[in-house]
Amino acid sequence: MKVGEKNIRGYLVDLDGVLYVDRTPVPGAANVVQRWVDGHIPRFYLTNTTTKSRASIEKKLREMALPIAAEEILTAPEAAKSYLMAKGSPVCNFVLNSEVLADFADFRQSDTAADAVLIGDIGNAWTYDLLNRVFRLVSGGAELIALHRNKFWETEAGLQMDIGAFVAGLEYVTGKSATVIGKPSPAIFAVALARLGLHPHYVAMIGDDIETDIGAAQAQKMAGILVRTGKYRESHVRASGITPDLVLDSVADLPPESLA
Repeated sequence: MKVGEKNIRGYLVDLDGVLYVDRTPVPGAANVVQRWVDGHIPRFYLTNTTTKSRASIEKKLREMALPIAAEEILTAPEAAKSYLMAKGSPVCNFVLNSEVLADFADFRQSDTAADAVLIGDIGNAWTYDLLNRVFRLVSGGAELIALHRNKFWETEAGLQMDIGAFVAGLEYVTGKSATVIGKPSPAIFAVALARLGLHPHYVAMIGDDIETDIGAAQAQKMAGILVRTGKYRESHVRASGITPDLVLDSVADLPPESLA
């Protein structure tokens, strides 16, 4: 498939907002994924979802008839585990959903003397006391690590604020910049490209977020294909100053040559 000046041979694909929205599959998405499978098209799925384990994500995808195996998915929590292990398994304080927290059970943990604080989405569990705990730990020297810093995400009820606001607030009060693990961090793209086994020039990122998906992929020399599903809003695209290489109404509108 030709996108601009790039001959695309493989894809990195966002999940929520591209293949499904909340709990509803995007019409035609399952057919696209199946044709990638049948055509042996190199692809890898990147998600900033921080409320589910990779096994739970696979189960959800299967329930929506999306034929994607767990080993084809790279999550921000998975990348964070690798990051922490590379630092010698520091003492951590985890601000994570209980299901994801279980994946970090092997790490030493402390609420009072941590080397690192790892933040993910915890929904309505945010409290002033919790924010103050993180503030004290980071002010005392702990590294502030964010699984991502997304501004918002799309639900069946519309846009919902994501953890980026909490991350930005903690950076402001501590005077420290967070280490971001998920998209748009170059690190997670590097891991995904290595697993895909292709040079960035031959890869397109398909996403619904103009900054986190498209701008970040283009910064790594990939093509960016923006879909008008999920969190897509034309006003956000105009304000971003980012120009996608291709814009589609849906992943289902990928041209036939991209599927075989």
